Amino acid sequence: MAWELAQVGGKDAPRVCLMDLDLQFGSASTYLDLPRREAVFELLTNTDAMDGESFVAALQTYQDKLHVLTAPTELIPLDLISSEDVRKLIDTARANFDYVLIDMPSTMVDWSQSVIEAAHVYFAVLEMDMRSAQNTLRIKRALQAEDLPFEKLRFVLNRAPKFTDLNGKSRVKRLAESLGISIEVQLPDGGRPVMQNADHGTPMAEGIAKNPLRKEIAKLSAQLHEVNQSEARKAR
Repeated sequence: MAWELAQVGGKDAPRVCLMDLDLQFGSASTYLDLPRREAVFELLTNTDAMDGESFVAALQTYQDKLHVLTAPTELIPLDLISSEDVRKLIDTARANFDYVLIDMPSTMVDWSQSVIEAAHVYFAVLEMDMRSAQNTLRIKRALQAEDLPFEKLRFVLNRAPKFTDLNGKSRVKRLAESLGISIEVQLPDGGRPVMQNADHGTPMAEGIAKNPLRKEIAKLSAQLHEVNQSEARKAR
């Protein structure tokens, strides 16, 4: 999605920053074939001294279009950074980029609240299995119990049934009803080519542009950009 957004608008493409905050097992650097740098760890452990220049200096760039804050070189504790650190990172990124996308760890941590509160939209990915359904219900209860902005979550079904699978469509509907949520985005199963392309370190748009999963993500990205442009025009 970050790569798709970095290309919309042609010459007037927005500036996009992808922040991999899955500090332990983040794979954005692998999927984009970018080296991990010690500068990331130094940035995360000293946000008091961070300014726009030092933040941008810690980023990697992919084809001069996408800026990426990779996960650190070494496995570090998720609580190494605080909520205040994360807020500073987000504020600095926002000041320098048009779009900021954050890849989160699967574990809920203290600073998860900071990201949810700062986000315009938070995509929550689930699949058609009992484990995923139960975890979705846990997250829903946790956010509502803490009076956090649950309405910011947009549920995305990964490996969704094909358009012609009527039984699958019925199962999706029952899943949403049982969880009391709306599944607004359904991503098709792109199959083995998706993982193979990721191993080559290129975005899907570069390696498997015609893959159904890539097409759906490109469509979603275009919709997000159009909504943002529309809101910007209203603000004027």
